[in-house]
Amino acid sequence: MQKGPCLSETQQKNLHLRLKFRQSQMQLIRLKAHEIKKNLDGCEILSKEALKRAPPLTPPTNPITNLSVKIPLFQLMVKRMVSTNGMNFLKLKLKSVPFFISSLVLTFGLGAEAQQLVSASQKVTPPTDNFTTICWHDVTNGNPGNAFSVRKKDLIEQFDYLRANYNVVSLKDIVDASQGKKTLPPKAVLLTFDDGLDSFYENVYPLLKSYKFKAVFAIVGKWTEDGVTPDYGVKDSVPKTANWNQLKEMSDSGFVDIVSHTYDMHQGQVFNPQGSEAAMAAFFKYDAQKKSYQSEEDFTARALADLKKNNELIKKHLGKDNNVIVWPYGASNSLSRKAAEEAGLTIQMSLRTGLNSVHDLAHIRRGLMFSDMDINQFAQSLKQAFVDQSPLRMIRVDIDSLWKKTEAETEQNLGDLLDNTLALGANGVLLQALSDTGEAYFATSAVKMRGDYLNRVGHSMRYRANVPYVYARLPQSFLKDTSIATAAIRDLAKYTDIDGIFFDMRTKEKSKDVTIPFETFMAAARTVRPNWQFGLIGQKPVDASLFNYVVVAAKDVEKEKALQADSEYRPAKVVVALPQDYKSDVPTLTTQGYLNLFYDVNFNGFTPDAEFKSLFSVRQSTLKQNKAETK
Repeated sequence: MQKGPCLSETQQKNLHLRLKFRQSQMQLIRLKAHEIKKNLDGCEILSKEALKRAPPLTPPTNPITNLSVKIPLFQLMVKRMVSTNGMNFLKLKLKSVPFFISSLVLTFGLGAEAQQLVSASQKVTPPTDNFTTICWHDVTNGNPGNAFSVRKKDLIEQFDYLRANYNVVSLKDIVDASQGKKTLPPKAVLLTFDDGLDSFYENVYPLLKSYKFKAVFAIVGKWTEDGVTPDYGVKDSVPKTANWNQLKEMSDSGFVDIVSHTYDMHQGQVFNPQGSEAAMAAFFKYDAQKKSYQSEEDFTARALADLKKNNELIKKHLGKDNNVIVWPYGASNSLSRKAAEEAGLTIQMSLRTGLNSVHDLAHIRRGLMFSDMDINQFAQSLKQAFVDQSPLRMIRVDIDSLWKKTEAETEQNLGDLLDNTLALGANGVLLQALSDTGEAYFATSAVKMRGDYLNRVGHSMRYRANVPYVYARLPQSFLKDTSIATAAIRDLAKYTDIDGIFFDMRTKEKSKDVTIPFETFMAAARTVRPNWQFGLIGQKPVDASLFNYVVVAAKDVEKEKALQADSEYRPAKVVVALPQDYKSDVPTLTTQGYLNLFYDVNFNGFTPDAEFKSLFSVRQSTLKQNKAETK
């Protein structure tokens, strides 16, 4: 009588599930298969027909990575033992599963690890569709000339760290992955260098060849033609740019992808009546003589002509088509981005931070390197994709309190406010967009204007008071007329340097609930600023996923806790509005995980005490991302 196999099909499947994560031991298994075989008893040879009748063992799925394990460990062992005896087919029967596991323990020295094989899956890092991008500028042999320069010896240390801990990939690797031709390795990193400087050819290019790294090199066409940068901020020096012969050599080497950094948009331009300057590719030019802003048509036409011209230069001198735009200062808007797409620039890079996906190459985020970043800071920044994880500590500024009869008085008030804000160290500010009488503090034809001043305050808060996150506050009363509000919000997006809007739904009016078309307003703003953020004050959101922040009064936090069952409504999204007498609330709030705080009192004229400064002074992160990023 033919003896039945010792392992049932169910047992075999269970065995596969327990051993599926041991792929890292594959080579060792092949070498040790003979030794296992010597310990096995009662092997049974089955016919080919019997094997064909057996149900296939479907490769199990890794519950952590959702990736199918294509070559089960058990099958590999069987195949190896079949080949040693010249057998064409073999089915193992084992007296017991414990016996088989004990053989693994004795032969491979797996010990306790063999008893918890599933935990080994945590050690296997699968391929991924994600990657991090780093941005460098000048690389010097001596001391850095400015905050954006790094020393060559520091770059070498960073390259050593990358080689030991990450997988540097090329732009082609990423494009191929986006097209499904390959997968990226774990912890993939893309290297980019901006501005087309000669120091890249002298100091970086040799390192790339030595380390066998590949990098993206973004050039400003006019600077390349001139041979120098106009004013790079380096003391007693105007850096030279790489010439076309050097660019050709690097491009042909296969180590460097030469891409566009615009032809002549790497500069600021006046963008408000007070003379403030901002990135040319992101903001509309203000004409002081005509007292008007550049039209959308002129903005788009100028951007398109510039981008096409730089691509033509690259094609002429390097013989290659280019489809990458690295935005100067990382700044663009929806109009310039659309012009880039028309020019064939489908891959677009900013200086926003975070992890990238191969499925969205039109929004590649990059972490900006600074001269004072040591290797530990570099490692930590890279680990969190350069995202500053500081909680939001936001103050409120009512522009009514700044606005005076004369420009000189108004500017003096603003100067005092900026000094106090800089000394405080808050990382967020909420600005009044409409006066108490309903007049706009920004350029618009939709409603009556009091003055074009919100942009001046917001831009100054960002660059003089070092407040990275600047928002405007719009009251519910203004939002009731959808057509007017939509037009005004789009103007607010066009003519201000801010990061988004908080809709303030608090009202003293005794009326029925008003339905506000938030999505309509958001869509209007994003036709200019695709990355604006939005907050909601004083109302439970119907759809929390629409908002980046939801502001809750300190007294209402307990009532709102029930909402946290919604994954879109969590403490990380909630901003707690503190009253004037806030001190008794803070310890409980922070203990419960509510770290985003908003002091809902006009900060202009407010004198903070030491305790307030300690609470609202956000320690500036070593990531120090340049906030001239894509809005």
